[in-house]
Amino acid sequence: MIFFGYIDPGTGFTVLGLGGGLVALLAGFFGFFVLFFKRIFSFFKKHGKAIALIAVILGVAGLAITGALMSRKGSSFDKKIIILGFDGLSPKILEPMMQNGLLPNFSRLKEHGSYRRLSTTNPPQSPVAWTGFATGQNPGKTGIFDFIVRNPKTYDLSLSLSRIEKGKPQRVMKSTCLWQYTSLKKIPTVIITCPVTFPPDKIYGRMLSGMGVPDILGTEGTFTFYTTEKLNKEKDIGGKVFPVRKSSVMVLDFIGPKIAKGAGEAKNAKVPFKVTRGKDKKSVIIEYRDNKFELPLGQWSRWKEVTFKLGLFRKARGIFKFYLVETEPEFKLYISPINFDPRDPFFDISYPSGYAKELAGTIGLYYTRGMPMDTWAVNEKRLAEGPFIEEANEVLREKKAMLDLELRRFKKGLLFCYFESPDIIQHMFWRYTDPGHPLYEPDAPGKYKKTIADWYQKIDAILGEVMQGITEGDTLFVLSDHGFDTFRRTVHLNSWLRKNGYLELKNPKAESGSELLADIDWSKTRAYAIGFGAIYVNQKGREKDGIVNPGGATEALKGEISRKLQEWRDEKYAKQVVSKVYPREEIFWGKYAGEAPDLYTGFNIGYRASWQTAIGGVPRELMEDNLKKWSGSHLFNPNLIPGIIFSNKKLKENPSIYDITPTVLKMIGYDNEKIEELNLDGAPLF
Repeated sequence: MIFFGYIDPGTGFTVLGLGGGLVALLAGFFGFFVLFFKRIFSFFKKHGKAIALIAVILGVAGLAITGALMSRKGSSFDKKIIILGFDGLSPKILEPMMQNGLLPNFSRLKEHGSYRRLSTTNPPQSPVAWTGFATGQNPGKTGIFDFIVRNPKTYDLSLSLSRIEKGKPQRVMKSTCLWQYTSLKKIPTVIITCPVTFPPDKIYGRMLSGMGVPDILGTEGTFTFYTTEKLNKEKDIGGKVFPVRKSSVMVLDFIGPKIAKGAGEAKNAKVPFKVTRGKDKKSVIIEYRDNKFELPLGQWSRWKEVTFKLGLFRKARGIFKFYLVETEPEFKLYISPINFDPRDPFFDISYPSGYAKELAGTIGLYYTRGMPMDTWAVNEKRLAEGPFIEEANEVLREKKAMLDLELRRFKKGLLFCYFESPDIIQHMFWRYTDPGHPLYEPDAPGKYKKTIADWYQKIDAILGEVMQGITEGDTLFVLSDHGFDTFRRTVHLNSWLRKNGYLELKNPKAESGSELLADIDWSKTRAYAIGFGAIYVNQKGREKDGIVNPGGATEALKGEISRKLQEWRDEKYAKQVVSKVYPREEIFWGKYAGEAPDLYTGFNIGYRASWQTAIGGVPRELMEDNLKKWSGSHLFNPNLIPGIIFSNKKLKENPSIYDITPTVLKMIGYDNEKIEELNLDGAPLF
């Protein structure tokens, strides 16, 4: 999983603010509506008896139809299928821990059922892999190829997790999901935060959206940080950092959605709040609207609420947390990304729409943002590891509470629950376990060195509780979407393309090119990279300013780039950077394969496409040591990082993540012929 704050400040949605102009317009039409309703009233007075008779007939018919619909029985399927998705669990860690008796519940499930390594998708990115899980189809059919996508007609970049058009979220997955198949058969279905489910699908049951739900700014997670410390020139990627003057009383702002008023530039809605420094310098008093509370140093606040006015009749309600990082010698205040309030979200984040509110009423307020943990605040040294782990523990507690609630009332059907925690913990703490990592600290606190192992044991404990409720007729699957390994070196693919003559900058003498492909000379560029390994040919007739002819010229170029990339060696460590380069035709097939990258880079362990590559930057260097705390990854050649799958039933050899959906379909009554007709890329596991 990749946590990416935003691509650019305009990535979020913008709300159209309506004010005085609308009031004047309404006043202008008021007279017309008065006259209209006067005539309607006169008509009803003359024909009252006939209208009343028609109303009675329609009412009786409506009741009859409603009764018929309500009397329709659900499916006769009376089994339980429980699927637990633990993002990023790796055989490399899990298998030795099982052998050493540290994961008793995983070991017991293997002994009484089965365990296999699970082949993942290509590329092995979380949104790609979980859509493969949910649909049984490859990216050429689902339309999800990478975290970052480009518009070939404009070269604009955007995130693939969600899309807002004309003020409404649009479904980005282009295939039918397993929960839609169960719903067609009226099998009770519960889906808890599966990635790429925003907006939620209408299902025969309940769904809470997961990865893809934005924060209140419309981004995947933008924190706010106020500090009296002098800021350096480096731009924060994941947050908005504001300098403040040191004072006993400071007036700051909560930052809300952008509001466009007329033809003017859109501006963020703001709500001011006052910070008064405590006498003992170990706390502050925060006041805004009807809220006043003390925030101690080094502690998370409880959930706080804020409402942004977006124009006439429109508002956005959010929830967030404070963390007071420091009071002396500098003042440093962190505000988490503002989540949609589940009791009244700006967009629907659940189906039925009231399910999110029901959960809040039962388990309390919870993170609604699809990527709930703020990894970028740690990367950029705004939060330390301690508070980050506290946040991760709270996210895990909330998810476990949701699962427990649904298990208590789960009688039959399909129940899926997704846990992102192991993936995120490994991203941020791998450097403590790898002596070869540039940020490895041999004298680091022991608690950080065993953080990853501790979290595997937490997951094992959750599994144990679920297994206690499993009966003989139930089916349990436990899986991860991919494995994990170390991320030591960051690779600038666009810089490599430039050095090898495939990409040119507008200024040939410039040391580097800025993000968003902004400085590229398209008239001289034959190939460019975005995302975490995707390479596109600047093809004539497809790209806005394409120069490479389709057909033979494109294929020859792809072959040349592939060969040279696979020959690339890291001079510093004398290692091969790229394991394999995959042409589009080898890994993508289906209706949307034409939108996929022309080449995809399968990196060797330790090497990964840089953050700058992801958003179209062209740095000076070809490769650098990874000096960010985000030190573990899964963006390697997928053959090198399989996931895992357990079941209380015997599984076939060499399973694939594409096999889950056809397995569920077979269990709920689809025969092999029908499954084949659905054009899936997997086969039943048993």
